[in-house]
Amino acid sequence: MDVAEHIQLKLVHEIHTSGRRAFRSCRRSWNWTFNEQYYPLTTAKPLEFGSAYHKGMEVYYDPETWDWDPEVKAARAILAFEEMCLAQKAKALDEGVTLDPDVEEDYAERVELGKGMLRYYFKEIAPKEDIGWIPVKVEIGFMVPIPNPETGEEAIWCRCMQCWGRWTTRNSEWHPGMPLDGLTPEDLPADYAEWRGLPVVYAGRLDLLAMDEYGNYYIIDWKTAARLMESTEFLNLDDQIASYCWALWTLGIPVRGFIYHEQRKAYPIPPKRNKNRYMGKMYSASKQEPYEYELYKRTVEEGDPEGYANGAYDEFLHHLKYEGTTFFKRTPVIKSPQELKNIEENIGQEALDMIDPGLRIYPSPGKFKCDFCVFQQPCTEKNSGGDFQFALDTMYEQREAYYVRNEPSTDKVDR
Repeated sequence: MDVAEHIQLKLVHEIHTSGRRAFRSCRRSWNWTFNEQYYPLTTAKPLEFGSAYHKGMEVYYDPETWDWDPEVKAARAILAFEEMCLAQKAKALDEGVTLDPDVEEDYAERVELGKGMLRYYFKEIAPKEDIGWIPVKVEIGFMVPIPNPETGEEAIWCRCMQCWGRWTTRNSEWHPGMPLDGLTPEDLPADYAEWRGLPVVYAGRLDLLAMDEYGNYYIIDWKTAARLMESTEFLNLDDQIASYCWALWTLGIPVRGFIYHEQRKAYPIPPKRNKNRYMGKMYSASKQEPYEYELYKRTVEEGDPEGYANGAYDEFLHHLKYEGTTFFKRTPVIKSPQELKNIEENIGQEALDMIDPGLRIYPSPGKFKCDFCVFQQPCTEKNSGGDFQFALDTMYEQREAYYVRNEPSTDKVDR
């Protein structure tokens, strides 16, 4: 089989951005997650906010309905968000999750938050920002071979035990279902020596591919956050942006760059009306509230013309206009062909390290990394000579990676 046939059958060794970041951060944590496939036992959440929000954006930017009335598209998108929220809640209940009043209240608040964010986006942001380009495809899974930077081959080939297991399970001619527990290359049959391995591929999923009026393609990525980034300089070096652009470039899509869209987990609300006039104002001027210049100005002009005419709101309006809450930020990152070639080289070198059978596994402790690491207890046990395997067996489960459920695509975009 050639590389393309391996990809079609998903007989590959996948590398994702999350895996690359984990590998660079701590090899021990990376090995437990991506090689041994340990995941912490967790309770299902009634709402995965990011997934539901992305579903709304996916429906709104569907190329098939792009010419529809914007209000109709917005209504469909918000409905899709709500339906996914309900489906997530139903799944959690099916898995035995008990929703106490506090969880129910938090769930309801987050659903309303998402609907408010989407309404604001479709009404205020999209009409101003979505000018000069059209959506081409949404939610695009991709899988591309990683060229070998040392040999020049079109792909790196991996002969690890996981790959051998995939091959023997899928190919009836090669010992289907061979148990791999405790197996080493020395234990394998002669067939293993003749086996080339599985191609190493880079895989991921794009939120949106768009094309501008000049025929240039851009990847657009939606992020929701409690706070927006103060500086976006690091995006020029971000490995997700770089690798996604390289992947589509490899597939023959002339990607010019990446557009990183951040959305604050909030939306503008009208100012609260005071019970009595305070310092000449009938409306709140609290800097802690998610007020936005245009909405605030319109509200006080109509609701308190006297205070507005007397200049009672001038100082606060100036604050909102120049220092107030920013609800979104859209940052373009352009990639040159030379950058993309260098990215390919870097990914290839990293992939060779990750699949190296002689790779040394050791921890990389750090205050912030360890505070948020899900493997704190087994790592501590291993460092102290304790029974770390017992911790892994009782606190974690071994299952397929999260990305196995997503179907990849190597379709080229018509130009």
